[in-house]
Amino acid sequence: MTDSLKQERRYRRTETLILNGLTTLLQHKSIKEITVRELADLVDINRSTFYLHYTDIYDLLEKTEQRLLQQLTAAINDKWENQGAPNHFFEFLEQAFTILSENALLCSALMGPNGDIAFLRTIETLFRDEGVKTLRAFAPKELRDQDLQYAISFALAGCMGLVERWLNNGCQETPTHMAELTLLLLREGTTSIGTPPLHGAMVYR
Repeated sequence: MTDSLKQERRYRRTETLILNGLTTLLQHKSIKEITVRELADLVDINRSTFYLHYTDIYDLLEKTEQRLLQQLTAAINDKWENQGAPNHFFEFLEQAFTILSENALLCSALMGPNGDIAFLRTIETLFRDEGVKTLRAFAPKELRDQDLQYAISFALAGCMGLVERWLNNGCQETPTHMAELTLLLLREGTTSIGTPPLHGAMVYR
């Protein structure tokens, strides 16, 4: 093994240690309360070693979130947007849940009480445009555009709640199972829009 390869592996191992430390601390306190000294002591590295990787705690959080966001964006481009919805929507969901399961502790921390609300809003925005196209394919043609926007907001909130519960339960179900469940809930919920409710009114006109 070459020296450069050894150095690269040490660098990656240290990054993993730092990320694990951040994840652990976010389970107990907000990013504003976390210091470099505290994180370095937790994962048993020098502060100088931390600064070889990141400028500060906020830089660590931002780069961590960007890596996760890039994975989800790639999944959208590969399995959803470029392949046409809704035919490949299931493949996207399965890949997205796989990404979440591979980063389960981090995602759970980011979605928890000490997480980053702005980051969650960024993910919601990322999914909204393609989500509208997919829901439009499921929904009755008569459905108003404004009602479709309400539907996507409702769907996104539901999906975030579903993901949070799955993560908190330790990802006991497989990504495939969760993708199937999510697709079923989205399809059934959307196609029922326009069905006469008990009082006889119609959602669309």
